Amino acid sequence: MKTVVNTMNRVEDPKSGASEEILRLAEAMVNGELDVRGNPDDFEGEDRRLITLVNRMLDALVTPLRIAANAIDQISHGTIPPFLIDDYKGEYNDLKLNLNTLLATLYGLHNETNNLIEKINEGQLRTRGNDWDFSGIWQDLIRGVNGTLDAITDPVQEAGIVLSKLAGYDLRARMKGRYKGEHAMIKRVINGTANSLHSAIAQVAESVESVTEVGNRIAMSSLTVERGAAEQNRQVSEASKNLTHISDSSSVTARNTENAREKAQQSVQAITASKKAMERMLSAMDLIRKAAENTTTIIQEIDAIAKETDALASSAAEKAVIIRSSAGGFGVVATEIRALAKRSQDTARRLDEFGEKFKTQSREQGEDALETMQKEFRAIIEDLLNVSKVSHYLGLNASVAAAHVEVTGDRFEIMTEEIRRFAKRSTDAARRTEELIRESVENARKGEEISREIDGQLAEAVEGGNIINRLTEEISAGSQEQARGLGEIIKAVDQINQVTRLNTSIAKESAESARILETETQKLGQMVSQFKIERGS
Repeated sequence: MKTVVNTMNRVEDPKSGASEEILRLAEAMVNGELDVRGNPDDFEGEDRRLITLVNRMLDALVTPLRIAANAIDQISHGTIPPFLIDDYKGEYNDLKLNLNTLLATLYGLHNETNNLIEKINEGQLRTRGNDWDFSGIWQDLIRGVNGTLDAITDPVQEAGIVLSKLAGYDLRARMKGRYKGEHAMIKRVINGTANSLHSAIAQVAESVESVTEVGNRIAMSSLTVERGAAEQNRQVSEASKNLTHISDSSSVTARNTENAREKAQQSVQAITASKKAMERMLSAMDLIRKAAENTTTIIQEIDAIAKETDALASSAAEKAVIIRSSAGGFGVVATEIRALAKRSQDTARRLDEFGEKFKTQSREQGEDALETMQKEFRAIIEDLLNVSKVSHYLGLNASVAAAHVEVTGDRFEIMTEEIRRFAKRSTDAARRTEELIRESVENARKGEEISREIDGQLAEAVEGGNIINRLTEEISAGSQEQARGLGEIIKAVDQINQVTRLNTSIAKESAESARILETETQKLGQMVSQFKIERGS
C-alpha cells in the first residue's frame, strides 16, 4: 500500500498536528484519493498510534471497495471474476455475500445462455431458459429471451410442420399463426406456395380424371371393336366353312330323291314289321322268364319241405330212441325216413341246378336240347314221386308202429301225419314244376319262330338300305356340279375373310394401345391420389 507523508503545515502542538493529519486523510477520502495514508513516523505517542489506527481503518474500508471495484471492472469487460473467499467482518462480509450472489446470478445467466445457444444450434428450438431460478430483472431477462425465442421459433416450427405435411402429400396444410414483420412474410410465402401447389395438383387431378375417363372409353371402344372384329371374323370363317360343306354335300335331283323316298318307305314298313315281331318275341321271352321264376319258387318250396322233413325225421329218431324198448322196429323206419329226406334234399338241389341251367340254355340251344332237359327233369320228378311214395308207405308203417306206443306213440302219429302232408306237398310241387317246364318249352319254340320271322324282315331292311346307299352315291355325283358353282362363292368369301382378319389385327393393336394408355393413366391417377386436396376448391 502506498503511504503518502505530508509534513507541510505542521504545527508545534502535537495534538494539533495529528488532528490536521486526520482531517487531511478524511478530505482525501472524500475526494476519492483512496491511496492517501498518514505517516505515523512523524508523530509520537498517542498521535502515532492514532494515525496508525486511522490508516488501518482506511485499509479496512478501501480493500473490499477495491475488490468490489475490480470485480465490477471485470464484469463490465465481459469477464466474471471468481467468488470472494477471504474472511470479512460485519457489513464488509455482507458486501462480500452480496457480491458473491451477483457473481452466482451472472454465472447462472451465463450457463443458461450457453445452454440455449447450444440447444438452438443443435436444432432443439423448443428449449427455453429456466426463469424460475432467477428473480427481478434477471428473471425478466430470461423471460425476455424465452419470449424472443418463441417469437423466432414458433413461425419456424409451424413452417416446418406445414412443409412436412406438404412433403407428405397433404396439400391442405397451411400456417395459421398470427405473426408480424418478416415472420408474417414467411407465412404468406409458405401459404402462397401451398395454395399454388394445391391449385396445380387439383387441376392435374381433374385432368387425370378426364384423361382416365377418356382412356376408359377408348379402351371400351377398342375392346368392343376388337370383339366385333373377332366375331365378324368368326362368322365369316363359319360362313366359309358352311359354304364349303354345302359344296361338298349338296344333294338334290328330283328323280333320285323320289326313288330314295319310295325305298325309304319300304324300309320303314319292313322295320315296322320287324319291330312288331320283336315285340311278340319279347312277350314270349317274358313268359319264359316268369315261368323260370315260378320254377325257382317251387324249387325253393321243395327245398324247404325237404329241410322240414329232415327236421321231422331227426325228431322221429329222437322219439325212436326213447321208445326203443317197446318199438325197436320204429328206429329202422326213422332211419329210412332220414335217408328219404336226404334224397329229397339232393333231388331239390338237382332241381335248383336244373332250373338255373334251364334259364340259361333255353335262350341259347335249340329244340333238341330242350327235349333233353325235359327228359332229365322228368327223371328228377319221377325220383321225387318215388321218394314221396316210399315216404307215404313209411309214414303208414310208422303210424302202425306208433299205435303200439301209448303217450309217445300219439305224438309220433302227429309227426307222421306231418311227414305224409310234406310228401303230398312234394308231389304237388313236382307236378307244378313239370307243367311250368312244358309251358317254358312251348314258349321257347314260339320265340324261335318269331326270331326267324324277324331275321327275314331285317334281311329286307338291309336290302332296302343298300338301295338307299346307291341312290345316295348318285345324288353325290349330281351335287358336284353345284360344288363347282359354290367354289367361286368360297373364293369371294376368302377375300372377305382376309380383309376381316386385317381389321381384327388393327382392332387388337388399337385395344393394346388403349390398354397401355389405361395403365399409364392409372399410374398417374395413383400418383395424384396420394395428394390430399380440398375437393371443393
